[in-house]
Amino acid sequence: MKEDTGQILIVDKIVNNNIVIAKDFRGREVVAIGKGVGFRKRKNEAVHRSEIMKTYVLLDKVDSGVLTLFEEIQFEVIETSQKIIDYAQEKLNVKFNVNLLMSLSDHINFALIQYRQGNHVPKLVNEEVKRFYKEEYHIGEIAVQMINERFQILFPKDEATAIAFHLITATENKSNHQMMIIMKAVSDIVKIVEDYLNVSLHEDTIAYSRFVIHLKFLFKTVLSKQNVPEVAGMDFIFTQIKSEYKNVIECVKKIADYIMEKFNYRCTDGDCIYLMLHVVRLYETTLN
Repeated sequence: MKEDTGQILIVDKIVNNNIVIAKDFRGREVVAIGKGVGFRKRKNEAVHRSEIMKTYVLLDKVDSGVLTLFEEIQFEVIETSQKIIDYAQEKLNVKFNVNLLMSLSDHINFALIQYRQGNHVPKLVNEEVKRFYKEEYHIGEIAVQMINERFQILFPKDEATAIAFHLITATENKSNHQMMIIMKAVSDIVKIVEDYLNVSLHEDTIAYSRFVIHLKFLFKTVLSKQNVPEVAGMDFIFTQIKSEYKNVIECVKKIADYIMEKFNYRCTDGDCIYLMLHVVRLYETTLN
């Protein structure tokens, strides 16, 4: 899906007072969202862009039953969710589709209900999100401020984690469950490095950021069970590391054992050497 900038839309189906499925001037099917945009509208009536807050071109067929999720959500929640998405798109330089608007609106609506009932649901993987997805987490913090101002409430700070999680999932095109698996694995491996080398890693270093990025890419391979082809020249690199950093080699063996035990994936020589290179850089940052 992508945003549509057409000015005149023809109503095809009314989802509710604030959402319609329509056709643009090219005949493309779109979801049009705006306060009262569907009120007293009929099929084949024209809707002007000025009546609409946001439109999304439907490149994939969306179950109209899924769109009815919006029926029980007040428009102010949908509007605030869209503002958060607009802000995130600008900061992350990505384009999100209507699926994120649905999931984020549903989440915020549920969180507001829980808040008003005095319930606080602790957020999972809070620290992992804060450590490994700092930009998304910061957007989540801004989003919480926007929600607090709009609804005159005081959301707990860890709500930023949940919002960031929706952005991460939408950006990386993974399920929430898969994202949690990856973040837990990355956190475990960071702990293996710290414990085995008896160091405290500096999260604000370039070496740390590159290591985390490398691990996320590695786990794409791990979870798909597809080995990456070996790269020439690895033996020379291994010999160099072995002569100077025997502790790093043993540390990476521990990491490989962890991956094998948890994911039944045997790291290739290439996987291990790339891990060694990153761990060497990490180790060196702790010596400075």
